[in-house]
Amino acid sequence: MRPLLSGPGERLSRLLFFKRSVVGEMIADSIDNDCGMIARFSYRAANRIIDMQCQRGRIYPSRFSLKMLQYSADHGHLSAMSQLGSLLYNCGVGRAVKRSGLEYIRMAAKGGDTEAQYQLGKAYFDGSLTHQDSKAATHWLALAADRGHELAGGVLQQCQQSSDSPATSATTLV
Repeated sequence: MRPLLSGPGERLSRLLFFKRSVVGEMIADSIDNDCGMIARFSYRAANRIIDMQCQRGRIYPSRFSLKMLQYSADHGHLSAMSQLGSLLYNCGVGRAVKRSGLEYIRMAAKGGDTEAQYQLGKAYFDGSLTHQDSKAATHWLALAADRGHELAGGVLQQCQQSSDSPATSATTLV
């Protein structure tokens, strides 16, 4: 009869093989599928803190809740990216803060968040922090409208009308 494990070296190698295969698959699945449990918890806690502050009449979120949102956004939580980007872009002080907010919005929009797609399209349409780009605005607003965003359709029509009007006025001058 052959022993199950012949020596400590073989036991250790089988244990390491098991650990690499099972734990490695679990880690790979969690990285591929989710942003992480701590990031989700941080996002939920930040939203609760912001809701409590709004109920008490505070207009802007606290630094602590923004740091929690930033942690979640930096670890891949799409809703946190969209919310933090919106807060920084709309309420931030200074161009650098607003640009970082726009970058969070851009990452969330590329990830598929419809609100972020709408906000990015509107930012390109307005041209306040970025150059006014009607093609990019049309792209992001059309994506948001296709996914069912309520306001994106109206802004998309405005964008298409404004991009058509300079072409028609140029032809009337010639």
